[in-house]
Amino acid sequence: MTEVIESRFDRVRRQRREQLLTQFVDRSAEMALFQQVLDTDELPVMVVTAESGMGKSSLLMRMVHECALRHLPKAEVEWSSVHVLDELSVLRSLRDALGVDSFAAFTDLANYYTDLSYTPRLEINVNLVGGNLQVAGGASISNSSIGDVAGVVLRDNNFMVQRSDLAVPDEVRRQQLTKRFLEGLAQLSASQLVVLFFNATEKMSDATHQWLWGRFLRPIVDGALPRVRAVLLGQRPPPDDADLAALMARVQLQPLCAEDIDAYIEKRAAGVAEISAETRRELAAMLSAMTRGRPADVAAAVELYLKSRSAT
Repeated sequence: MTEVIESRFDRVRRQRREQLLTQFVDRSAEMALFQQVLDTDELPVMVVTAESGMGKSSLLMRMVHECALRHLPKAEVEWSSVHVLDELSVLRSLRDALGVDSFAAFTDLANYYTDLSYTPRLEINVNLVGGNLQVAGGASISNSSIGDVAGVVLRDNNFMVQRSDLAVPDEVRRQQLTKRFLEGLAQLSASQLVVLFFNATEKMSDATHQWLWGRFLRPIVDGALPRVRAVLLGQRPPPDDADLAALMARVQLQPLCAEDIDAYIEKRAAGVAEISAETRRELAAMLSAMTRGRPADVAAAVELYLKSRSAT
């Protein structure tokens, strides 16, 4: 538990430094490409790759903010050493973020596959030519709720282990759950653009990586879901597929050069510390060599330097 708490504190400090850094490193080119992804259906998938500390998280925050300004439904999935998400966990996270209403059929099948005591609900459509319709007239119902009377139940039992009494191969189960989810996603995106973010993709398992590109993202790339966009951020590159690459926006975040760091120090030090141009250039050259231009490390080093100056 202590390690988790410390990682949260580290994340808060890092995000605070990155917010200061984004005032200088605006990533205008990357944001322009993201806006192109949103505005056209030519590049439905965007992949941002970079080493750790290159500013992926700050770029993600800007892209999420852009979605909020446009009032677009969005969902974020992030892998970590604590949250190792498999295929079902990814689908559940996306559903919970986007809203369960469009994914009732997926939820029903997920419960059926994972809950030994679960009984699938039947969806009944009744067309009336004339007359009155009475539902459950005179019925005595116990151990149920109004949400179970008509339609498909929307609750999720949150079981994660596959039922032992069902002889359903894992591949078939993944295929059927993914199919149900994509049907719900198609319904949700029929009248509005939906944006999905996948962060720290290098931490997903090989099996999840193969499923994500082979099963989940393929309909988005192929145009079967024309109003869905996906953005993947991490150190893991996409599959080596020429056809896939032609329909994908690629971004490789570049390190800051000494001139960039010099300008950042000048901006951050304004009103805080008096630093000569010569000292600033020497410091920028040193930080460039020490940090290899990683924005997050540059921001941390500059903050430490300014604190040491104010303490003297």
